[in-house]
Amino acid sequence: MDYQHLSLHHHRRQRHAMAKLLLLLIGVGLARANNREEVADVREGQDVTLKCRLNNPALLSTGGQIYWMRQRNGEKDNVAIADTPFDPNYKVDLVQNEGRYDLTISHATYERDNGMFECRFKEAGTGSDLHTTTVNLTVLIPPGSPRVDPETPTATEGQPIDLVCSSQGGSPDPQIIWYRSGSDQKLQSVLKPGGGRDFATTSVLTINPGKDDDGAQYRCVIWNRALTDSEKMEAVVTLSVNYYPRITIGPENPLRVELDQTAVLTCSADAKPPVSNVRWTRGGRFIGTVSNLKIERVSLDDAGRYVCQADNGLGRLREAEVTLDVLYGPRVSVISSKDVDEGEDVIISCNVTANPAPVTIEWLKEGDDSFRQNGIDILRLNRVSAVNQGNYVCRAVNILNPTGGEPSDRVGNATVAVRVRHAPGKTFITPKEAIAVQGEQATLTCGAEPPGWPMPTYRWWRHDSDSTLTLGANYTIPRASLTDEGTYYCQPSNRLGKGTHASVRVQVHQPPRILEELPKTAIHRIGKTDLSLTCRAQGKPEPSIRWLKDDEEINPADGLYNILVEQSSVGQNTVHTVQSTLQFRGPHRINDNQLLPTDRGTYKCVFKNDAREVASSQLLRVEHSPITVHKANKVAFDLKEDAELECRMQAYPQPRFQWSLGPNFIESDGTHYSVNDTALHDDVYASVLTIKGVTEADYGSYTCKGTNTLGEHKTIITLQEKGRPEHPTNLHIINQGTHFIELAWEESFNGGFANTLFYVQAETMTGEMMSHDCQTLNPCTIQPLPQQTAFKLRVKAGNMMGESDFSEPIDATTLIDVDTIPEPEEVYFEKSSNTVSFRVLPTDLILQAQIELRDGTGKWTPMENMVPINSGAQDHGEVYVGEEEPEEIRIRFCSIFVETSCGNYRDGTKVDYRPSMPTQTMSMQYMVAIIVGCVVFVALVALIFVCCCCCRRRNNKLKNKTADMEVAHRSVVTQQAPPPPYYTVGMDNKGLDGSMDTGLDDPSKTAIYSSQQYHNYSQNGHINNTQNNNGMGYMDNSYSNSNNGGSVNSQDSLWQVKGHGDPQMTTHMSPHMSQDSRGYQYDPMVHGGYGISGYDDYSHYPASGYQGHSMMEDYPGSRTNYAANNDPYNAVHKQRKRVDHIDGDVSGMPDPYMEHYDQGAAEMNPENKPQISFDESLESGYSTPNSRNRRIIREIIV
Repeated sequence: MDYQHLSLHHHRRQRHAMAKLLLLLIGVGLARANNREEVADVREGQDVTLKCRLNNPALLSTGGQIYWMRQRNGEKDNVAIADTPFDPNYKVDLVQNEGRYDLTISHATYERDNGMFECRFKEAGTGSDLHTTTVNLTVLIPPGSPRVDPETPTATEGQPIDLVCSSQGGSPDPQIIWYRSGSDQKLQSVLKPGGGRDFATTSVLTINPGKDDDGAQYRCVIWNRALTDSEKMEAVVTLSVNYYPRITIGPENPLRVELDQTAVLTCSADAKPPVSNVRWTRGGRFIGTVSNLKIERVSLDDAGRYVCQADNGLGRLREAEVTLDVLYGPRVSVISSKDVDEGEDVIISCNVTANPAPVTIEWLKEGDDSFRQNGIDILRLNRVSAVNQGNYVCRAVNILNPTGGEPSDRVGNATVAVRVRHAPGKTFITPKEAIAVQGEQATLTCGAEPPGWPMPTYRWWRHDSDSTLTLGANYTIPRASLTDEGTYYCQPSNRLGKGTHASVRVQVHQPPRILEELPKTAIHRIGKTDLSLTCRAQGKPEPSIRWLKDDEEINPADGLYNILVEQSSVGQNTVHTVQSTLQFRGPHRINDNQLLPTDRGTYKCVFKNDAREVASSQLLRVEHSPITVHKANKVAFDLKEDAELECRMQAYPQPRFQWSLGPNFIESDGTHYSVNDTALHDDVYASVLTIKGVTEADYGSYTCKGTNTLGEHKTIITLQEKGRPEHPTNLHIINQGTHFIELAWEESFNGGFANTLFYVQAETMTGEMMSHDCQTLNPCTIQPLPQQTAFKLRVKAGNMMGESDFSEPIDATTLIDVDTIPEPEEVYFEKSSNTVSFRVLPTDLILQAQIELRDGTGKWTPMENMVPINSGAQDHGEVYVGEEEPEEIRIRFCSIFVETSCGNYRDGTKVDYRPSMPTQTMSMQYMVAIIVGCVVFVALVALIFVCCCCCRRRNNKLKNKTADMEVAHRSVVTQQAPPPPYYTVGMDNKGLDGSMDTGLDDPSKTAIYSSQQYHNYSQNGHINNTQNNNGMGYMDNSYSNSNNGGSVNSQDSLWQVKGHGDPQMTTHMSPHMSQDSRGYQYDPMVHGGYGISGYDDYSHYPASGYQGHSMMEDYPGSRTNYAANNDPYNAVHKQRKRVDHIDGDVSGMPDPYMEHYDQGAAEMNPENKPQISFDESLESGYSTPNSRNRRIIREIIV
């Protein structure tokens, strides 16, 4: 056992050694493959740990050597071997079982520690590196400030320049990036690293400069890892670029200038360095060196190309060219005259030059607007005669559009006289009414048409002598006198013949000559009686006379003056003498004849006839005691202000003023009080009292007294503190339009403040208020306002102390905008009745129709009276125009307030009989109502149909009983007369006031039931004629079970309708429904409504189609006329098929059994459907039976 134990122990030791060796070999293999490279940064003066980790810690126990080595500036040195460092600032951390061998560097410095550190493990015996960790340690140092070279770079356009940015002292080498200011885009540059803090890192930016680079800034931005991401260092440099001249020429190219105007050619050079001057040349010839080349009164020779040159010494000459375009209007030339014989052709050329070319060339003839030859420059006249003689004008037009100006037309023309040889024609003398003024020159001119060529001679003579006065075309009277009056004759002649002779009556007028003038000045005392002024003048024709006072014509109707005029004529030439007297007399004077102070003024008597106007004037002064002429009797000033009180009086002689406050007279002392008297115009004098530094004692009523030799006068002026203004007065309208009203008023006391504010209030007739702030304006325009609207207007005043009350109101109405006035529609003139009818479209305007008639002479004459219309109450009009039929008529609508504000005319159409106006005038709201009514009616019929179907089966059980009751009922009815009418009593009902009867007795309306019944009794005592049985039911009263126009929950307002039926409806009636002249239709409302309570709620429904046609054919025995042996007054015999349900027997109600629907519905004519229109004048009332036999009834209320 010992042997076995030893053997087992040996084998175990062998296995352990083998395993250990295998592990070592694996570790060595892994170590050979473990070469690491790392990067580390440390700031100078800080600590850093360089890590070295062996993947197989067992290597440290194999006997090899581990150490740290430093490589810097090409030199290598061991800094630690195993656990021994060789520098006091180095420390190693060797932990074998973890395979850790870290190197900690304290207080790192760039000179010592910036470099590459290697951690190596060498195998014992072989020296092989089993592990290597390389750490590139960078000691971080911020870079030095960037520097750009050159610092102030200057370049020349087109020549490249380098900008060098450098930085030194940083670790690691910094990045250097170039930017152009204003852009975040990196510029391409060449970077040259320094390799260490002792060497500069540079970046070179190459720029090919242009004009746009002048003044551009370039930024050099540097950064390394010693800086944070937000920290950057930069330098900025501004580039100065010298560039060649850039020439701007103008002001426009080409420069368009009108002939004889001033042309200014501008040339500016943008260059660096700037040019000292520019150089102008034309065709190689030097002109000048100014920037603005000015050419006065340009001519056509100045047109052409101009060159501007500039040089700023950079070795390159620049130039630009501008063209001067001289514009001028058409220059037209033609021959001056052309003589031809009658029958020859005339061809004349027109030469036109213009810039730009003319847009129009045409030939015109003077005195003949109908002659025109367009678009050609040659005048062609074929086979000329005397009528072709005249002056022909060649006219050319072009359009000038100069630089900086507006386009304008220029016209050129030239005239050629085409003279056709011929004898003078019909002679005339101008002027036709020859009136000469005595003592002045008068000229008569003789002419002929055609005038004759060669130029004729003209012979003049008088009526009283055949001797020749002159041979020229003009006869002149040097100084006309009354003896020159008479008839003058003239006759032209040439070698080809004579013209006719013409005459003219010459009248010599004598201008008014004042024979008795007014004295220049007159002074009279007030109260003088029977004062008068007289003027006398002579003239031909008789002069008129006017009297003026202060240049305003005197009107005797004013009650202050009376004017007398006396005329006389002398001599055979009827020279008239006129004498006029102005009498100071009238009912508005004291005792009708006393002189008043207001008579002061300048009076003129003015004589005027066709020759001239002359006048004589006098200044009349009236002696009277002073009278007050100022309006304001209040002034307002605050304490310590200087107050001025002005007193104005009119007087002659001049008055003397005296001021007083209470019993105390005020003397001008120059300190507190001062008085200044001034003479104004028209004997008006002013006295101004000035109070300096108003005190409380100064407030009160001041008396201003004026005194002259004729008496004295006093007026009171109150001085008070400033306050609210007083309300304006005399508010009136000065202008108004469609959307504005312009107001004016008289301003009252302003409370002591200037610039009083005014506010206008406008109230419509509906009570709507509008306000308008006029500020200080007077007059003031109130706008915008609606047209044709009545307003009540008031105005009030305001200042900083408050507002006044409103003035008295006035009424005003804005005008109508004629563009909004509708035209009349469907205007007809009915020849059978001589009436005009028209239709009015809906409008809110208040209008009247103006009808005009044209007679056979073509003259339009308005009718004497306009026709008021209001489309809100009516939609058509009809007017009788008289017995005579006009040729034409036309109508327009005008404002009822301003008859001149009218719309457009609409011509009328003549017809024998005008179309039916109601049919034409059905408006949209009625159409909508009809459609709604039809829809509701159809829904109601459908609802009744459903109810009847539900009751059908239940009613079958009563058939036998119904037949028995029918037999018994028939025996009773045959012995009765037609049912009598009944009247409802005991109800507070509108149906009792007679309106109900009135509506039913109206013979102009077909009864409500004419389309619902086939019992041929006439209503209201009128025989129902076939032509009138049009199915139209008129209801003037409501028959619903409501007291006052319908119950709250009823639909009366919806179903009170009028039906318009087809007038041809009788063509679809069965033969047994033919009208009998003895027949009387049965009115259930008059006869108790069949004893059915509530029937009247449905009485206004139109009859269903199947009742009016199909039902009559299915039951002829029950729908024949109620007449026994053709006697309508015989007993009524009504055979019932189903009396157990009364609904089928009530006229206007649907048949609940619906047994005849299929045939009846197929045979209905859709054109015979009744039409309905609404009637808003209906009333209501109950219908209750009073004397009827008992019947079995059922009431269906929907």
